[in-house]
Amino acid sequence: MSPTPRTPKTLNDLIDSPEGLADRIAENLGCPVTIEDANHQIVSYSKHEERVDDARTATIMRRKVPESVVNGLWKHGIMARLFESGRPVIVPPIEEIGLGRRLAVSVRHKEEILGFIWAQTAELTITEEHLQTIEDASRIVSQHLLRQQAKKKKSEENQKEFFWQLLTGSLENTSDIKRLGKKYQMNLQGQLCVAVFEFTEDLSQSVERQAYYLSETLYQTRIVSRIFDNHQLILLVRTDPKEDAEHLSRAFLNDFTLKMKERLNFDDLKGAVGLVYHTPSFIHSSYKQALKVLELKDQFPKALAEVDHYQDLGIYQFINEIAELQRNEHYHNHALRKIKSYDADNRAALLETLRVFLAHNSNVHKAAEEMHIHTNTLNYRLKRIREIGGIDFKNANQKMMLFIDLLIDEKEKEDL
Repeated sequence: MSPTPRTPKTLNDLIDSPEGLADRIAENLGCPVTIEDANHQIVSYSKHEERVDDARTATIMRRKVPESVVNGLWKHGIMARLFESGRPVIVPPIEEIGLGRRLAVSVRHKEEILGFIWAQTAELTITEEHLQTIEDASRIVSQHLLRQQAKKKKSEENQKEFFWQLLTGSLENTSDIKRLGKKYQMNLQGQLCVAVFEFTEDLSQSVERQAYYLSETLYQTRIVSRIFDNHQLILLVRTDPKEDAEHLSRAFLNDFTLKMKERLNFDDLKGAVGLVYHTPSFIHSSYKQALKVLELKDQFPKALAEVDHYQDLGIYQFINEIAELQRNEHYHNHALRKIKSYDADNRAALLETLRVFLAHNSNVHKAAEEMHIHTNTLNYRLKRIREIGGIDFKNANQKMMLFIDLLIDEKEKEDL
């Protein structure tokens, strides 16, 4: 027969002593208890250690819930239920993540999630009294987490101002950067880059909370700081000097985008990353580069659909600067003018044929496949392009210039 839980009447005495909160709740429920903040960092855990499962052991050792456990809870719909309601949730065992049966509840202030309480119930028969006990406990824990959050928010506001200084390049002195980084407990050692996620709509509070939650719980990289700016989330990402920063930032970008789409049903969420630097003095450069990737993805959605790192842009990195230089010098490509004129007079499509052919690196078969024409037809058009424009497809320099000029032509058409 299950023990009857005692009313948590003594919890109020422990609001200023978080270490005792979990022990007192565990005493009332009769089973091990863990209290976490909204990002699954441990706030307090009970010393009740009978028949502890692997998930609890790993959480206590790391002082944070392992990513595999968090992901498993999302996949099984547990986290979604906790986010939706302040009512207790009975969690069945999930063997693949080493999680035994749980009784869980979200800790809230109004609609904001402050944290979670997890009770490892094992063979305990859960009664209405258990449900009421853990729900009452969540209200007491809420008071503690609110105090903790108030202190954290004040620190974060100062940190955000410092982060904006780094993003805008208004703080250049290396010693000042190191001093302020230490003051605001921002680890700026190692490899640093800026990631920007762009939403198609203004960020609601619920979206901000989810984005913040994910940026804290995805572990491939370390998030040093974050800022929400209109419809963008800006993150400062750090990796250790010996780690593969490019691989980790790609993994983080892909995982974050996928999970935001899954959990918030976003169809269109774009992410971009600037170059990795070994000094915080160039954070502003990485930020500008990430913004440039997003800008260019809007200008060339098809060509850059799979590109999210600045270093992968290739010639697109400089396409707007080249276009501006050409305008200033009143430049035009004679070969393309002749082909355009021929197309207009003969209702032909030689310019588009040339564009597709060069985009496929002069691969006749791939170009013909995209245009839905026979390779013989394509070869005939290429012959006419050579004759009309005086183009030598064996001349790499001429081909590169044609490719750049066609990109600029495409961009200017879109701008009209």
